[in-house]
Amino acid sequence: ARDLLALGEDPAAPGEADVLLAEAEAVLAAPELRFLFAPEALAEVEIAADLGGRRLLGTIDRLIVGPDGVLAVDWKSNAEIPARPEEVPEGLLRQMAAYAHALAQVYPGRAVEVALLWTRAARLMTLPEPLLAAALARACGAAGIDLPAARP
Repeated sequence: ARDLLALGEDPAAPGEADVLLAEAEAVLAAPELRFLFAPEALAEVEIAADLGGRRLLGTIDRLIVGPDGVLAVDWKSNAEIPARPEEVPEGLLRQMAAYAHALAQVYPGRAVEVALLWTRAARLMTLPEPLLAAALARACGAAGIDLPAARP
């Protein structure tokens, strides 16, 4: 891992590599996060869906699909970690709201849940649906897109 971090256009400095490796090890070692690395967890899942006649495209870091529900998790390495979902930056809320919207189309009839994995703290934060719905409404309004009807 240290060798990989030293490669590419933006290689990690030696001290930075140590911090990044410790962060990754903490995520991998956290018992409450093991389900994200289970064989049935899908990694780097590309998704496409319709949003008011426009195409949504994205890549979900981890997707767990069950018979009754779907969980999408995106890794975030922000230096500052919000204490509550209401403090999550707007861009991240809009991203996760778009994922939830897309997944509702791909998996109709299943509960859709989205969460952020704050890698610096090895902490999973589920984002509540009302917060996501408001973020999606703001994103649609800003882009001049008619907001789709809510799911039953």
